[in-house]
Formats: sequence, structure tokens, C-alpha cells
Amino acid sequence: MTTPHSLSWRMLMWAVGTTALLVAMPPDYRAGIVMPLLAALIGLLAAAEPDNAWVLCLEVVTVVAWLLTTVVYGHAPSWTVALAIGSLLYIHHGMAAVAAHIPVRARIPVALQAGWLGRAGGVLAMSVAVCLPVTVLTGGASAVPPALAVVLGAGGALGVAYALTRGAIPAGGRSRKP
Repeated sequence: MTTPHSLSWRMLMWAVGTTALLVAMPPDYRAGIVMPLLAALIGLLAAAEPDNAWVLCLEVVTVVAWLLTTVVYGHAPSWTVALAIGSLLYIHHGMAAVAAHIPVRARIPVALQAGWLGRAGGVLAMSVAVCLPVTVLTGGASAVPPALAVVLGAGGALGVAYALTRGAIPAGGRSRKP
């Protein structure tokens, strides 16, 4: 496995952040040129300064855009869209954490990549394992009111965060002792 340059990592981070914003937007907003350009700009700012407030800005704007799309604009919340947004934001946040500690001119070590990919893969697999049965049991988003979907999504995110802080999901292939 070759060691990628830090700039390629940041370019991937930009693509993931921009995609998260675009998925969260109402469909009619994505159809124009202004909102996709704004999403790309916010994603670029977050990738350029991963240790700055732009990462948090992108993630908060994404969640607010999804809430506005579902609650204000009346688009039915979908488990698959919620899973996609949550996954993209988790990947973006993790990539930002790595990028914040790697100088722009550096190469990212293979051990760091493998540990990060293992942890991110574990979290995403757990998310799919939870979302898939919920989607099947509820018959899709039409059976779940938007307010309940938001509460369940937040509960799931808190559950994964709790599992991460307690060492249930190993960081970099090593489990932590409580």
C-alpha cells in the first residue's frame, strides 16, 4: 500500500464534506448552481483548515439542512438518507481529525490509514446493522413521523459515541481498557 500525500487526503475530505451537504439539501436547491457552489466552498474551507471551526460549520450546516429539508420543506425523512448523511459526516469528521495532525507536505503512514479505515469501517458496519432492520421493520420512512426519526437518529448517534468512548469499537485495531 502506498502512502498517500496529505493533500490527496484533504481532497477526499473536501469531496466527502461537499457530498454530505448536497445530500442534506432539498432536491430543488441542488438543481441550481448557487447552493452546490456554496457547499463546495464550505467543504473546501473545511479541508484547507481541518483544525479550524470550518469542519464544525460544515457538519452543523449539514444537519440543519437535513432538518430543514424534512421538517420545514416537508420531504419525508428516509433512513437511507439519514444513514448516508451520518456516514458521510462521520467519515468527514474522522478525516479532519487525521488531517489536522498531519502537515500539508507530509505523507500519511500506512499504519495510520489501516487503523482509521478499520475503525471507520466498524462504525459504519454497526450503523448499517442498526438501520437496516429498522428500515425493514418500519416499512421505510412513511411509517415513522419526522420528529421520531430525528430522536431515533440522535439516539443512535449517541449510542455509537458511547460505544466509541467506552472502547467497544477498537481504535486503530487496539481495544482500550475501561
